Parts: sequence; structure tokens; C-alpha cells
Amino acid sequence: MKIKTLIFPALLASVLAACATPPRNSADAAYNVNSARTQSSAPAPDWSSLRAKLAGALRNVASIEIGEAGADGLRLQIPVADGFASGSVEVRTPLAHTLDALAPTLASEPGAAVQVIGHTDSQGSEMYNLQLSIARAEAVAEYLRNRGIALARLSADGRGEADPLTSNATEAGRARNRRVEIILRPMP
Repeated sequence: MKIKTLIFPALLASVLAACATPPRNSADAAYNVNSARTQSSAPAPDWSSLRAKLAGALRNVASIEIGEAGADGLRLQIPVADGFASGSVEVRTPLAHTLDALAPTLASEPGAAVQVIGHTDSQGSEMYNLQLSIARAEAVAEYLRNRGIALARLSADGRGEADPLTSNATEAGRARNRRVEIILRPMP
């Protein structure tokens, strides 16, 4: 038993040292593992055209806000008051219909990175809401991945209750603050 007690800390130390080892030469330093995974040969989308395609795809879906197309990309706001049950990360039918309408257009634009950002209202603790918003953003990203969006194009993050659109003092305000934003940018 004493040998196992000595081997495990030594093994753990060597794994951690390997993870923390700096590049040995400038060629290694210039190589970024993440860039190899995310580099795209697809050109950046025509944002105005993509905005029009998204508006057409979402014409039968209420309450989606599509921001103005700019040189840096495009932002969509999707209300999720009915998209998730309280405290849940399972995508419900109303949100699934919205994502199903979006997915073909997003899949057809390989030059667009898709960042999903989750938001909550202020009910519950700040830490819980942050964790919930991240988990919901990850659930939406996974849903989109299952609909043909390449994993290398997707990222997920959450803001919890930190970026409300309006006051959380009323149920209507809290419902408006529960949302998912999808930010489309050129692939790095």
C-alpha cells in the first residue's frame, strides 16, 4: 500500500508539470492548438444577406430579435421564458421549434462562428443563476450541434442575472430577462 501512496503523488506531479511546461522553441510557441481546431477556409458571411435569411427562416417564430448586421457580425435574442422549465436545462418544445428554424440557415454559413450566451432572471442565488445560464447555453449549443452546426463553430457561455434587459421587479420583466443570445461572428 505504501508504494501506491508514493506513486500517485509522483504521477500527479508529472502530469501537472507536463501540462504547465512552456513551449520549447518559437515554432511551438507560434502554434496554437485551438487555432488548428477552429481555422476555417470559408469566407466570412455577408452579414446583411445572412440577416435576411434568418429573418425569412424565423418569419413564423414570434419574439425573436435580430440585431442589425455589422462588420463584426450579427446578434439574435431568443426569449426562453417558455424554452426551459424553471431550474431546468432541457430544451422545451417552443425553444426547439425556434432552434429547428435557425439551424439550417446557420449550418449553411460555415464562415460564421456561433456563440450562445445564456441569461437568467434574478430569482435564486447569483451563483446558481450563473451556473444555470451556462448550462442552458451549453444545452442550446449541443442542440444546434445535433442539427448540423460544426462543433468547431460553437461556443457557449452564461451571464446569469448580470445583464438584464429590464427590471426583475415584475414577472414580465423577469420573463424578458430569461433569454439566450446567439452572436454570429467571423470564424477566427
